[in-house]
Amino acid sequence: MQRQTRIAHYVVGTLTALSLVLLSLPLSSPVRFFKACASYVFDPLAYEGERGYQKMAGAPVRVRELMTADILNRRLQEDLRATAWLKVTVESLSIENERLRHALGLKTPPWRRPLWAHVMERDPLHWYRSVSIDAGADKGVSLNDPVLGRKGLEVVAVGRVVEVRSHASTVLLLTDERSAVAAYLSSGMLEGLAQGQDGPRPRMNYLNSEARIAADDSVYTSATSATFPPDVLIGRVAKVYPRDLFLTFQSVEIDPALDATSLHEVLILCSKDKTQ
Repeated sequence: MQRQTRIAHYVVGTLTALSLVLLSLPLSSPVRFFKACASYVFDPLAYEGERGYQKMAGAPVRVRELMTADILNRRLQEDLRATAWLKVTVESLSIENERLRHALGLKTPPWRRPLWAHVMERDPLHWYRSVSIDAGADKGVSLNDPVLGRKGLEVVAVGRVVEVRSHASTVLLLTDERSAVAAYLSSGMLEGLAQGQDGPRPRMNYLNSEARIAADDSVYTSATSATFPPDVLIGRVAKVYPRDLFLTFQSVEIDPALDATSLHEVLILCSKDKTQ
């Protein structure tokens, strides 16, 4: 430690002595050149442009060429960093545009606009009931706005907004027992009501008791839904319940297209301002 301190003192003393010598010498060409070189080491940007060229006018041509090359190299490195940042930005915008293109391909009512938001938290004791998202009244979110999730480039039904705060909202998932959405099966266009069961899989009731229903049939939101736009994927038929002789309808179990555990980002279909 003492050795390093002594070396530091020697360096400071040497630089101080050198500075005093340079200050006492007349401003001849060699002295100006030496001062310029020393200054360049600490602040090379000050030697860009015409003024920098004048400062180095007394330097040998080879030295000026080396300094010019060094300045150009620094500029190119900054340009490369700026280009890399621009590339990342362009790629991010491209991905965002692709997502929005698929989202806008929905049969969205003209009075709604898409808004992406992130899932902030969920209740670990009630995993399939609701989630909190980072968009609220400040971004135009309102009660009962439909909420969709992203699976690849496709958007699927997730739930609806049931609570709006200044900068956050609560989304009631389709798997919650308080959720219900009008839906239909892709084969045979059978209409029914998809209802949450407080578990990973909703149940679809009120299907025609005489209809033939197959597993893996896709389930979509119906045009009669009061919340969702039509033809949004909900999931697929995972199980067909045995017919109950005392009921006039059939029921099936739905495997959601997007499980609540993998939900990280949502698309809210917000109501547009009527004044717009």
